[in-house]
Amino acid sequence: MPLLHHLFFITIYCALALIAALMGPSYIPDLQTGGAMLLGLWVFLSGAVLHEIITRRSNDDDVTAKLETLHHNQAVLRDRISWTRREIKGMAEAFEAAGQSSKLSEEQNIINDALSEVNLLKTLMPRLTDPFLGLFDDEESSQFGETESKEPAREKQQIVKSDFLDDFRNERSLRFGRNDKQAKQEKEQVSVLSDLSETEILSIVRRSLRDDRIDMFLQPVVALPQRKRKFYECFSRLRTTNGQVIEPGQYVAVATRAGLITAIDNMLLFRCVQIIRKIIRSGEDVSFFVNLSSHTLKDQDFFDDFVDFVRGNIEIAPHLIIEVAQDEFLDLKASELLSLERLMGHGCRLSLDRMKTLDMDLKALAAGRVRFLKLEGWLFSQDKSKTKKFLNNLRSLPIELVVEKIETEDALVQVLDQDVAYGQGYLFGEPRPAKP
Repeated sequence: MPLLHHLFFITIYCALALIAALMGPSYIPDLQTGGAMLLGLWVFLSGAVLHEIITRRSNDDDVTAKLETLHHNQAVLRDRISWTRREIKGMAEAFEAAGQSSKLSEEQNIINDALSEVNLLKTLMPRLTDPFLGLFDDEESSQFGETESKEPAREKQQIVKSDFLDDFRNERSLRFGRNDKQAKQEKEQVSVLSDLSETEILSIVRRSLRDDRIDMFLQPVVALPQRKRKFYECFSRLRTTNGQVIEPGQYVAVATRAGLITAIDNMLLFRCVQIIRKIIRSGEDVSFFVNLSSHTLKDQDFFDDFVDFVRGNIEIAPHLIIEVAQDEFLDLKASELLSLERLMGHGCRLSLDRMKTLDMDLKALAAGRVRFLKLEGWLFSQDKSKTKKFLNNLRSLPIELVVEKIETEDALVQVLDQDVAYGQGYLFGEPRPAKP
């Protein structure tokens, strides 16, 4: 409490005590001089006690506010230390790779790539240091805590990492399909959690963001009828401390309500950029679909940063396909569409998925830089005349069609009858973890 306030309170109760001592006998006939002095003393002591109570309460409020500030600063500092460690690790890997390179130009490129990715990573910090996201609340239940299993390491369930470039070169198994035994073995290698409460899912989401346990899974998109892998779609999976994963169908709605979906999208986009770097160095011709939520598209600050990043790393753009749900795309505001337009202007491409009807203005979509449409095969069976008209109109436009969720050979036959360019589904390959 300021000194001026103390002086004000002291003046008030001293004046009241003096008035009670001097004026008391005039208003109370039976009150003698000694009694008036005692009354004045009582008023003075009461005022002093009240002054002390108010002072202590004010001090307690000040101390509480300072403790809250210190707690917040501690959380922010801990987050910055965590991200700084990642930056240092990335720089160390870049310099190590440069040291192993035989050409100075290649060394410089590797270092420049690492620096640009670090700068992009820094743009995520304000979103992940927001105290309202609760990323640093140690509230995860013991079921998903940091406890280590006492079983031997070989008996633990781990996510099996696979280099997708090796899968890309291995076309034989793709052409002849995958048998049930292979699918079962792969499914056993990745343990997926289910039947989780919303509280448990939210806790895993926060821990995964805090501890950098967001894995990127890749599913092939193949050219038909050859079944040659042409693209990959990127999916995020959140991993617990013991190696189990939860899939987007479980956490997207929860993360969206908690305001965390944008941070997940940002990290997935960053992972994809790293993979594209690897693709460019290897000389492979493959691009990646990255699905972004409407929340991310409306994050103007991050989108501006990412557009600047792509402008400075223009070689990445042809390999990056931004994917947006049809309903969310139609609900975007002019400013958000302008951000997408800027990104497409640097060479990225735009894809719409979760299509619900063939009745759409294809010319308007083409004018809006849409270059891919993803829909499910069942739409073709609704009205054959409408399907034929849709495909004829599409052939005159720079828009490619991708049919999703092709899971059987019979479904593929129906799709091939429509002369579709690309297909995606479990028949051609399940989402598998990309090698870090």
